Amino acid sequence: MPGQLEFEKIYSEFYPKVFRLCAAHASGRDEWAKDAAQEVFICVWNKFDTLKDPKAISAWIYRIAFNTCMKRLKDKRKQAIPADTLPEISYSPEESKDAQEMLAKVYRALDYMKLEEKNLMLLLLEGIENEEVAEILGLSRANLRVRIHRTRDKLKKLLENERV
Repeated sequence: MPGQLEFEKIYSEFYPKVFRLCAAHASGRDEWAKDAAQEVFICVWNKFDTLKDPKAISAWIYRIAFNTCMKRLKDKRKQAIPADTLPEISYSPEESKDAQEMLAKVYRALDYMKLEEKNLMLLLLEGIENEEVAEILGLSRANLRVRIHRTRDKLKKLLENERV
């Protein structure tokens, strides 16, 4: 297990990223996203000794976050989710109104994509390097390049759609 200070450093570095990922899967349910993010870090704390390569902590935490969201979505699948809701997105103050509107449009478009495509785009939007994305999603680099190309094309078409 990590020490208290080490865990606090990990938490402060990764919580915003994990929360954004959870919020994107939460379809506007802010409490759901907070609970999922908390569950991720409980798992990180409890399973820290299973981390084989400390350099891969980012990929490891994202994998836990994805698995947590997928499990929670599967468990809650019976609950109706309004199609027109959008996750709460925290913007930094320096982002312009146009950038905020575009990011909101991207998140709405992601709701029309398959879960695998959505996960891929969320990681890319976080600025994760392709090699790490491939590791997180369990894909070869060649397969990842193909999926990125196809998913970006699909996202572009969705963004061109007036309804999104």
